[in-house]
Amino acid sequence: MNFVKVKKVLYVGLSFPALFFLVIFSLELLNQPEIKKLNIEEIKNVNLQSSKKANKDLNKSLMVSSEFDYKLIGYRAGLIDSSVILKKGNKEYVVSVGELLDKKYELINVSKDEVIFKSEEKLFKIENLVGK
Repeated sequence: MNFVKVKKVLYVGLSFPALFFLVIFSLELLNQPEIKKLNIEEIKNVNLQSSKKANKDLNKSLMVSSEFDYKLIGYRAGLIDSSVILKKGNKEYVVSVGELLDKKYELINVSKDEVIFKSEEKLFKIENLVGK
């Protein structure tokens, strides 16, 4: 007799969660995504004037200025770590990529051809003549 009562309690106890999950599963099957139609312009109609203007502005900002009074006397250009040695007057400065020179000029890039510094919105390109 105890076995029959335990069996009925288990059936009732397990039937409620099973019924609950069956209802949720049925609702999920009925729930369909809403598909909207997108109007995409053809590439032929795209205006490229803004990118040409941006390139002109970039070329204007790339300059060698008389503001930058440092002389390049050495460099180390690598894939991971690059740095330069600059001289102004009788002082020498060692600057790595990402560091500031005199709290004003940030070293952006070092290559065997040029060194690029950034100050506010201006970029300063220095031709690398070391060892040539």
